[in-house]
Amino acid sequence: MKSWVLAMPVLWGGSLAPCIAAVDAQAIALNCAICHQQEQERTDGGVPGFDRLSRRQLQQALLDFKYDRRQGTLMPRVAKGYSDEELGAVADHLIRQ
Repeated sequence: MKSWVLAMPVLWGGSLAPCIAAVDAQAIALNCAICHQQEQERTDGGVPGFDRLSRRQLQQALLDFKYDRRQGTLMPRVAKGYSDEELGAVADHLIRQ
């Protein structure tokens, strides 16, 4: 039964990839929320929120961390764990929130 269900998108000419990508972006973004909060919630001047960045700025910051063009303690290590496409999907998801 399981193999038949998984084969259905192939039989229909479809793909599970868009669904999986959306879930992955949401799951990754949930990890971001551990440290990053919305600007109005911050009172300690700590880790910046995302609400003042455009999608392009956010994606560029993630890529800069990944490729060591921007310094950080944790973010360079985190960003290196994802593909450029995954980081773009995360930026899309975070901006829509």
